Amino acid sequence: MHMLSRPSVLRFDWRPTIRTLPEGQFVAAIGDVHGHDHLLAAMHDAIRRELDELGPRSAAVIHLGDLIDRGPRNREALVRARAGIDGASAITLRGNHEDRLLAYLGGSPAALGPWLDAGGEGMFTQMGLDPWRISPGEFRARFGEDLARWLEATPVMHRIGQLVFVHAGIDPALPLDRQDPHTLMWTRRAWIDSPGPYPEGVAVIHGHIPRRTVDFRDRHRIDLDSGVVNWGILSGLVFHGDRMRLLQVS
Repeated sequence: MHMLSRPSVLRFDWRPTIRTLPEGQFVAAIGDVHGHDHLLAAMHDAIRRELDELGPRSAAVIHLGDLIDRGPRNREALVRARAGIDGASAITLRGNHEDRLLAYLGGSPAALGPWLDAGGEGMFTQMGLDPWRISPGEFRARFGEDLARWLEATPVMHRIGQLVFVHAGIDPALPLDRQDPHTLMWTRRAWIDSPGPYPEGVAVIHGHIPRRTVDFRDRHRIDLDSGVVNWGILSGLVFHGDRMRLLQVS
């Protein structure tokens, strides 16, 4: 059996926040996990310590999508995200990899190839299944109807005050209430070339585009995909009042 080493945790200093939250409110966002459930567990523990230390009046933990694919424990990462952290509401956003999985869970055999191309074979391997010898309906039964229905209900955007959370990005030319779900899960090049400001003056917290370091110079968006597949680093960002703190596990 391959044994995973204990993750290391980096807790950075507080810095001025990109947008201020009401007093007593706590929000934590977690970047792309890609099946690295042991790192997600360590991140949840780190966020729990922040909650215990700060004792906020209200708290929310937001997973920014792409919990699955290209890692060793895909289904477990979904289960952990769904369970969340005691003392905080849990929100899991849908990423482009969940979008592929949901097309297959919806009963389309044609969705198998694109999902496998995106790294979906790991889910079948960990479940002991051959993707070419099982139907979508049979897979759904093994995957778990309750978990499938939860995943089907995941949102593609969540807003708290002047912070907007999505997986990939937004279309800066459109109001927030007219965004295309495909854009929120999949956009890349057009989004990278749009420095802001964005509709209603919001800041956007997203993943999807792996970067070695989390860049805080932009006053309108923060990318929390720190390349867990490429460099083994999972990033989270804690917001509390007028400050924010980066957490990383690796």
